[in-house]
Amino acid sequence: MNAQTPAPDQAAPSRVLSALRRNAVALISLSVALFSTSYNTWRNQATEAHRNVREASFKLLEECGELQQLAQHRYYGGDHSQMNWIAGWGRATLIRDMAPLVSPAVQARADALFVSWKENAGELESGQGDSAQRIETTIDALTGEVRSGLLALH
Repeated sequence: MNAQTPAPDQAAPSRVLSALRRNAVALISLSVALFSTSYNTWRNQATEAHRNVREASFKLLEECGELQQLAQHRYYGGDHSQMNWIAGWGRATLIRDMAPLVSPAVQARADALFVSWKENAGELESGQGDSAQRIETTIDALTGEVRSGLLALH
């Protein structure tokens, strides 16, 4: 073996270090590009999730307002039409079905609203008792939960 040629076990680390020094800028650029792409992907997914929650939340708030109006028309206004009845059930069902898109807490409140509607909707016809108040209480609980969820989004 020649005295100037390093031993094979000593030459490998020095070649790797030399290659790293020559390509340091390229390796740093690659690392930054990978990190940036990963962060952008995560950020886009988080933004889309928040957008979906916001949209579903606003729709739930709108539907809750409509359901409350229908209940009040039946109870206080004496609107006992079949269309009013069908619209009430449609809104209660839509609220229940959309709630899981927002959060588990909103889903629980929407399920409670659906049960309250099921138990009290028939009593709205008489304008007697506290069926409208029971429905409105569960609507208020749901809308409060939805608003809290919206305020918690960042």
